[in-house]
Amino acid sequence: MKKVEEISNEDCIKLSTKIREDIYTPANSFKTTIFLCGADILQKDKIRFKIAEEIKSGWRSSRYYDIIYPEDIFDELLYSSKKRDLLSLEALLAESVDAIVLIPESPGSFAELGAFANDEKLRKKLICLVDKKYQKDKSFINQGPLNLVKKENNKGLIFIDPNDIKSEMDKIYKSLRIMKKSSLKINDKISLLQIDNFILPSIYLLEPISKDTLIQLVKEASKDEINSFQITTTALTILTKKRHIELTTNGYKLTTLGVETFLKFKISSRRNKINNKTTHIDNLRLEILNLKNRKKKLKV
Repeated sequence: MKKVEEISNEDCIKLSTKIREDIYTPANSFKTTIFLCGADILQKDKIRFKIAEEIKSGWRSSRYYDIIYPEDIFDELLYSSKKRDLLSLEALLAESVDAIVLIPESPGSFAELGAFANDEKLRKKLICLVDKKYQKDKSFINQGPLNLVKKENNKGLIFIDPNDIKSEMDKIYKSLRIMKKSSLKINDKISLLQIDNFILPSIYLLEPISKDTLIQLVKEASKDEINSFQITTTALTILTKKRHIELTTNGYKLTTLGVETFLKFKISSRRNKINNKTTHIDNLRLEILNLKNRKKKLKV
């Protein structure tokens, strides 16, 4: 039986291209990517938690929207590199998300509001959700950063009732749809913020798969030789924390939760109209099984 580690560079190039073009890019184009900022996500009484739960629990919204949490990405990055900070990742945010949904309800989120509102590129992507009881306050927050956001986009500032989030979701979804239409997100670029959406199908197709093979796939797909090790390591750490993957003696495999997450992502890629000429994912998996078990040449 051919080991995963023995997959050739030529096959890695073919597979990384196929995964990026047939799975990652179509689904990334179809979904609205949200960078969700606010209070600690573990605080269930806060607006951020309630918004996230509403999006994740809806059978339609869970397929249309992809939520990214700052702490998932930046905690890993800041820990691994003292040279990085939130503002230095401005270009990454500008290229990788459709909307930054920000709820100023904690010291950290007030700092994020000030930073994002004063950045021309990020201000265009901001949707601020504010407790309606503060709507008429003559505060620095209202007259400063929130006013900047509203001038940039009159749908970018929404006052809501934190005790009835379910009734407020239509306003939020409407603003997200508008933001999606004008989005400058680069859908075919393998970004750190969506690297898990490349890693998950890679593991699904090749499991068990070694870290070295994943790094090679990421390097080929992203065309980034310098950072491929770091972004793959970061993604694996995040996916392990989320219990989407597990490291076995033979390599990385998807957990039951990881399979469920991947299948939702796969549905999104299939529904995208530009994907109707692509090879079925399961056929690609069969090709890989033939490569690994029967040493047949990869026909992709």
